[in-house]
Amino acid sequence: MPRFEPRDPRDPRGPRNPGAAGAEWTRLLRSLLPQPAKRNWARRFLSELHFRGWVTRAAIPILAMVVFGVAVVVIMGANSGNAGPAAPTTALGFPPATLAGEDFTAAESGRGINQTLGQVASDGTEIVAVGSQSGATIGRAQFFVSQNDGRSWSMGSVRTPDGGEPPPGHAARFVAGRQGAWVAVGPGSIWTSPDGRTWTLAPSAAMPLRPGDQISVLRRTASGFIAVGTNIPGGDQAKSSPVVFLSTNGISWQRLDASQLRLPAGTGRVLNIRYAATEGPLILIAGDVTTTTTKVVGIGKAKAIRTVTSQTSGAWLSRDGGSTWVAAVSPDVPPPGHGAQPQIAGAAAVKGGFVLLRPTTGARPGLDVYGSPNGTAWTFEATLATPAGLVAGPADGGPSGAVVIGQAGRTLTAFVSANGVSWRQTQAFGAAAAESVSGVAMAGGGAVVTATTAGPQSRQPAITMVAAGTPARQVDVAKIPGAFDPQLAVNDIAAEAGTQVAVGSANGYPAAWMSADGGSSWTAATGATQAVFDRPGVQQLTGVTYGPAGWLAVGGVTAAASQHPVVLSSADGGSWQAADGEAAFGGPGLATEQAAAGPDGYVIVGYQEVKAAGTAPTSSNRTIAAAWWSAGLTGWERAGDATAGALEGSAGSGASMQMLAVVARSGGFVAVGSDGNQATAWISPDGRTWRQASLPVPIGSTSAVLQHVASSGRTVVAVGTAVTTAGQSLPFAASSSDGGATWTEAALPVPAGQDLRTSVTALAAAGGGFTAAGTFGSTPGHQDVVVWTSANGSAWTAATPTGQGLTGPGIQAITGLAASGSTLTGVGFTAWPAGEEPFFWQAPVR
Repeated sequence: MPRFEPRDPRDPRGPRNPGAAGAEWTRLLRSLLPQPAKRNWARRFLSELHFRGWVTRAAIPILAMVVFGVAVVVIMGANSGNAGPAAPTTALGFPPATLAGEDFTAAESGRGINQTLGQVASDGTEIVAVGSQSGATIGRAQFFVSQNDGRSWSMGSVRTPDGGEPPPGHAARFVAGRQGAWVAVGPGSIWTSPDGRTWTLAPSAAMPLRPGDQISVLRRTASGFIAVGTNIPGGDQAKSSPVVFLSTNGISWQRLDASQLRLPAGTGRVLNIRYAATEGPLILIAGDVTTTTTKVVGIGKAKAIRTVTSQTSGAWLSRDGGSTWVAAVSPDVPPPGHGAQPQIAGAAAVKGGFVLLRPTTGARPGLDVYGSPNGTAWTFEATLATPAGLVAGPADGGPSGAVVIGQAGRTLTAFVSANGVSWRQTQAFGAAAAESVSGVAMAGGGAVVTATTAGPQSRQPAITMVAAGTPARQVDVAKIPGAFDPQLAVNDIAAEAGTQVAVGSANGYPAAWMSADGGSSWTAATGATQAVFDRPGVQQLTGVTYGPAGWLAVGGVTAAASQHPVVLSSADGGSWQAADGEAAFGGPGLATEQAAAGPDGYVIVGYQEVKAAGTAPTSSNRTIAAAWWSAGLTGWERAGDATAGALEGSAGSGASMQMLAVVARSGGFVAVGSDGNQATAWISPDGRTWRQASLPVPIGSTSAVLQHVASSGRTVVAVGTAVTTAGQSLPFAASSSDGGATWTEAALPVPAGQDLRTSVTALAAAGGGFTAAGTFGSTPGHQDVVVWTSANGSAWTAATPTGQGLTGPGIQAITGLAASGSTLTGVGFTAWPAGEEPFFWQAPVR
């Protein structure tokens, strides 16, 4: 099982001491008696930080702050209701949390924390590959460094400008460097290094990205660095345009005016920049363009002029560090020679010049290589082909030569050349279906390929050394000191009398734990068969509930497998069996989010991805709300509409609907989520049919979603996130005194006197009132726990508890809350620069 060693006394969070936390908790109880305790480079990167499910409800606001630096504010007095004061922490008496990495145990496994690799760069002998390590929530940058042509590897160190530890987040995706200057770039972060081994997080630095910007390549130039890509405003491919950024130091970047990349009059427009190569003072970039031509069709009076638009490629050359550009290859002036297609599939530098790759014509794909000593005069050099065909992947080059990765049928292969003229194929080194190649670099001893593997071993980094005439050599990343950690996340908790069940994931598998003594000790749950928890890809549990027939837990796939509900049931919370094999869960694109149980049975809510109305190729998918009902823990049925369009939406609307949380109440069930840009609720008397009760968008906001819901008597309370007209996110609450038919919004106050980013992460009904948890902080990488309490759901009081797991360096979050008697129990995580650990928290109900 994963082991969590005793904490280093130098750790800023202090030593591990569950006993001290327990003693403080006991003192607190005595003092309070008789009242004890849902795709471009940014989108792709974000998709690597998986964990759907509770991420949809809790982690996305946190990730938005950590990865993109989105400011989070609160609308004071939204619509109606009283936000209430921020009470002194000492008046609330909340105890610290107990770090629980050794309590929520998992079976031994070769799988660990989810990791992905980005690009790789080399200056000859030294090689640097960058990536991210994603734990329960937060991505952290990783730097894999070799100083001897890939024979041995170590992890680079990270720091802030003052020598301290950087906050969590700030993962890296692109890297470039040589001659004593290295830069790595990720969403919202820039890292610099003088030697490729010690990396410093630049303070408040990022490229001047605009909405829709996607970076594709980062390269070192003679005078600094260049990053290129495309801008897709609003996801509309028809409006895409190229983006080019220049920097002399890797920290301050200048956005190049796209109009400098000109095409001959009448030939069309530039869509993107996909490739870049540098040789001495020369910079070559290439991308896709549209060409527009006219032709006469028909004869006589039926003659007509038809305009034809097609997609080809172009390339541009700069001799002055990127300030000015001239056409190197344009649609009407292709390189002469071999009859290749008019697209460019790659670009690389070689000593004394460049090479361009073009797909060949003919039934079997291949690549034609064109060379140039100056970036403008091109000649055909060679054709790269295999019996199974060859589809181009990443390419790179430099003084040591050039390399191009290709897919040959079902395998990955590479072609290398010392001069761009004579090429040799390497041996196959991977399965195309199992590896997603992210980068390649030409090193002194051959080429190094970075990829992320998908399959039985979750998503893990892969580094391969390839050279012509020798077998490929795989680097065992797990053996690099500091590169591998176990994965453990506890996402939700439910309680019934003295029994508690927590659910989440361990090493990429769904996981559950049971406590029969109120949380003092925990035992890992088992499956009736091995397949109950041992599932393909990366999967997790996100919600758990208790009902008359026992326990129900739900979740889903986060990566490396087709999307499918995870639905498990248990009579006692210790032994589980799978129910998601039933026909009701067999449709395509289904996702299960949360569950609830009441006298009328069990309900699961989620959504289903469906094709949007219309037949145009550009029609995007949308989601419809989905719910399932069962009288017990088997025999599941798909729920339907009580009123037309309650779950699917109005015909032809194209708006997405999602059920994200559900609660049982006297008289049925209430679910919450979103309908297009509006927060919405659904009501059902029995869980089988549903009608919709929409909420107005909070004042000053353009969109809103409800992510958690709880019920006490006839009062139902939900909390979620709204987005203002300025694009800022804020937490808010909505309450209903008539069982979910009508709703009133209220603000969730931030701690007084601070300019903070705030999000809401959990909600529970407790002691006749309601308790919500969230995070707050003045910087993206430092978030502490905030707790809101309310007697009726309309007037809220905020408190900021202190202590282990709730405040301190890094990020703390409570992701699940449950009440049992006079005790409120929470689970969550604390993330510091080097890792994460789940925690367990108990407090008296207030």
